[in-house]
Amino acid sequence: MGSARMKKLISVGPRFAGTLFIWLFLVVPAYGETSIVELETNFGDIVIELFDANAPVTVDNFLEYVKSDFYDGLIFHRVTDNPAVIQGGGYDADMNAAVPSEPNIINESYNGLSNLRGTVAMARASDPNSANCQFYINWQDNTFLDWVDANNVGYCVFGRVISDMNIIDRIAHLPTESEIPKPPGPVIIYNAEILGDLDNDSDVDLRDYSIFASQWLDSGSSDLLKVTASDANTGDWFGFAVSVDSDYAIIGAPRDNDYTGAAYIFEYNDGNWTEQAKLTASDGEANDCFGGSVSISANHAIIGAPGDDGYYGAAYIFECNDGNWTEQAKLIASDDDVEDWFGHSVSISGDCAIVGAWLNDTDGRTDDGAAYIFYRNEGGTNNWGQQVRLNAADATKHDKFGYSVSINGEYVIVGAIGDNPGGAFPDYTGSAYIFRHNGTAWTQQAKLTASDGAIVDKFGYSASIDGYHAIVGTRSKKDGCGAAYIFAPNEVDPNNWDQQTKLTASDAADEDYFGYSVAIGADHALVGAYGNDEDGNNSGAAYIFAPNDLNPDNWDQQARLSAADSNDGDYFGFSVAIGTGGSAIIGAYGNDDDGSESGSAYILTLLCPDADLNGDCSVTMDDLAILVKNWLLH
Repeated sequence: MGSARMKKLISVGPRFAGTLFIWLFLVVPAYGETSIVELETNFGDIVIELFDANAPVTVDNFLEYVKSDFYDGLIFHRVTDNPAVIQGGGYDADMNAAVPSEPNIINESYNGLSNLRGTVAMARASDPNSANCQFYINWQDNTFLDWVDANNVGYCVFGRVISDMNIIDRIAHLPTESEIPKPPGPVIIYNAEILGDLDNDSDVDLRDYSIFASQWLDSGSSDLLKVTASDANTGDWFGFAVSVDSDYAIIGAPRDNDYTGAAYIFEYNDGNWTEQAKLTASDGEANDCFGGSVSISANHAIIGAPGDDGYYGAAYIFECNDGNWTEQAKLIASDDDVEDWFGHSVSISGDCAIVGAWLNDTDGRTDDGAAYIFYRNEGGTNNWGQQVRLNAADATKHDKFGYSVSINGEYVIVGAIGDNPGGAFPDYTGSAYIFRHNGTAWTQQAKLTASDGAIVDKFGYSASIDGYHAIVGTRSKKDGCGAAYIFAPNEVDPNNWDQQTKLTASDAADEDYFGYSVAIGADHALVGAYGNDEDGNNSGAAYIFAPNDLNPDNWDQQARLSAADSNDGDYFGFSVAIGTGGSAIIGAYGNDDDGSESGSAYILTLLCPDADLNGDCSVTMDDLAILVKNWLLH
């Protein structure tokens, strides 16, 4: 999570730490001289191995930009088929050029390394020695970019992607205009860091080793950090809706100021989440319920106001510039109507936003529902214009399509709690639909149903997608115990999605409403059960799941979460979210700290400790080897 990482340290004792220190030097001969850098993006984390010995000048130059945080906030601004590359490091999301901070470097393309799929090379102008900050990743072989002779110098390869080429392929197939990725882009580099730099000082040294030793074999769990509104009041319902992304969190309070509503932005700094802004609608009125749904992505946030204008509904886009959040657009549906509840559900990813209107009527079908996708710069610079309206291919009345929505890159999932896959009407068994942008348009890719779906399950009550997995909650399964289901693309035909597993709580009980809220990301799933009574009547709980090490199609419960100050009626777990970088947030709108149902939220880092450098959620010798390599080189 880069600068937003929260560390939980445990003591291993000086004797064991000393043993580790000796082992550190014993492993050195077993590993080659290669640096490991991680690029944290809104499409996932890209891990790059650098070829220090083959391209020392180029690698040192790249690492100087990494250490200075130069790449943080920049994008992959160029995608081409010939050559087949994605290029980044030169522009921000508004296509403002980043001014290089280092001088141009000599061209080392004579090093014998080839521009093969997955390799990383320096971009340059016509002058062979003009490379500075921009780099590219080959998503197919481009050997014609290699060194030939002094008259055909080529482009210098200095690294290769070791995880995850699936992300590179997703980026490579984004739609473009003048080679610039359009929505569902941009692809934002939130953070670039040397793996092993655990204290964020842009170097790997003994201090990082000390942190590593203290996290040795740690499970990685973090304490819940509680946040409340600075102006909290009785009945605000702060925590009714939540979202988190990298260093920002947004929390909705739809009953603030006589149901006018508000949303609060929190920012992570030095181990604490502090309130940065309170957002309200420029035309807010009583009963708008602004903050009834929220989502955040980089420097943009979307807030739903389903009660706006007699429940026609609306959603608002806010943008952050230099720490100031300002309203950028008010979104309404092109075919809005009374009691559509447009804005009941919202989600945003990069320059793309989706808004659900679950009671919309289409072609005479009462309450079949709809979802609307908006693009930034659609119809003008910084204009958020409606790009498409989504409906289910098999839509029928009372489907309530759009009750839940989630977007991640080129994927969208939409819940339809009233759908009746078995044919009876109406039965509220429910379903969910996955749409994918194919480079030209959004098309329905799959319809998801539960393998054991039953009447009144309301499958689709909650839904979340990260491009590799989708999770769908039911809320009402088996007397309100609830359930959640994880789906993944079929390995043979990725246009089909298969149910991988069904999740239930280890302490399931009637009316827990496990699955009322769900989130997926960072190789974890988070499921809320606001009705859980273990810590008091309706005190609530949330559960973390992760893939089984031996069988990744099975997901195991990793932890049950509850607030240290749990009380009756807190409804902890009513809302949950996972963000880029591994932060998670849980809402408890019924918390009474600042008056009855004033509300609160809890933020944590998911179960992987900072010293987990190879992504297996534990701290072992493999991670120490990575730390050693980067320590000795830097």
